[in-house]
Amino acid sequence: MSAAAFAILISVVVFLGVAAAVIALWPDETKRVMREHLESTVGKSNEPMLLKRLGQIMTPIHKLLPLDGYENWMQKKQLESGLRMPPLHFLVLQEVGLAFGLFAYFQMNVVKGDVNLVWWMIWGLAGMFFPILWLDGQIKSRKDTFARDLPEIVDLLALCVGAGADFMSAMARIVREFRACPAREELGIMLSEVRVGKRRVDALRSLQHRVNSMDMASFCRTLIQADRMGTGLMDALNVLSEDMRLERYNWAERYAQKAPMKMMLPLVISLGSCMIVIAAPIMIKFMRGDIFGM
Repeated sequence: MSAAAFAILISVVVFLGVAAAVIALWPDETKRVMREHLESTVGKSNEPMLLKRLGQIMTPIHKLLPLDGYENWMQKKQLESGLRMPPLHFLVLQEVGLAFGLFAYFQMNVVKGDVNLVWWMIWGLAGMFFPILWLDGQIKSRKDTFARDLPEIVDLLALCVGAGADFMSAMARIVREFRACPAREELGIMLSEVRVGKRRVDALRSLQHRVNSMDMASFCRTLIQADRMGTGLMDALNVLSEDMRLERYNWAERYAQKAPMKMMLPLVISLGSCMIVIAAPIMIKFMRGDIFGM
C-alpha cells in the first residue's frame, strides 16, 4: 500500500471515529428541551453539552495532573469574559484544539512524505492556545460593552432614584427593562446575591472583582462610598454619569484617531492593485515594443 493510500485510510478512520463519538455524545431532542428549560429557570449556562460530556470523560485524567494554578487562573479569566463553565472543561476545549492542530498538519503533509516533528508540535500548540486568544478577545469586547452601556444605566438609575424609588427597586427595574447586555447580566447577578441575603456592599465588591473593568470599578466604588458615608445617592450618580460620559467621549476620540492608521494598509493595497490592473497591459505592450504601433 502506498503512502498516499495509507494516509487517506487513516484520515477516513479518524473521521469516522470522531463522527461516531459526536453521534454517541450528542443529546436527543427531549434532553435538549429539558436542559434549556432548567437553564432558563435556574441560571444561564453557555457551555455546550458535548463539551460537558467530554469534560466528564476527561475528569479522572485531569485529577491526576497538578492543575490547581491553571484552575485559579482560568476561573479568573472566565469571570472576566462571562463564560460560565468549569475551568477543566475549558482545558478540554484546548485539548481538542491541540488534537485538531496535530491532525491538520498531519493531513496536509503526510501525503507529501514531509512530516517535520518540530512544525507538527508548533501546529498542535497553536491549536491549543487558540481558545485562550479567543477568550482574551471576549474579555476585551466585554469591557468595551461596559464602557458603552454603563453611562446609560447610571442615568436611568439616577432617574429612578430621583423619582422616589429606593436603590434596590431601581436596580430591579433596570435589570428587568434594560436591553440585553453584559452589564445588565452582571447587575442581575449582583441583585440576586443581595436578595438571597448578601450585604449590598459585599455584593458590589464581588461585582467589581468579577468584572475587573475600570468603568464597573468606578461604579461600584461610588455606590460603596455613598452607602458608607451616607451621602445622597442621586447626586453621586449624577456626578458619576458625567464622568463616565466624558470618559466614553475620550475613548471614542482615541478610536477615531486610530482609524486613519488602520485604514492606511487596506487603502495602499487597493490602490496598488488598481495601479497593477491599469498599468500592467501598458507595461507589457511597452516591453514588447508595440506601445505606439511599432
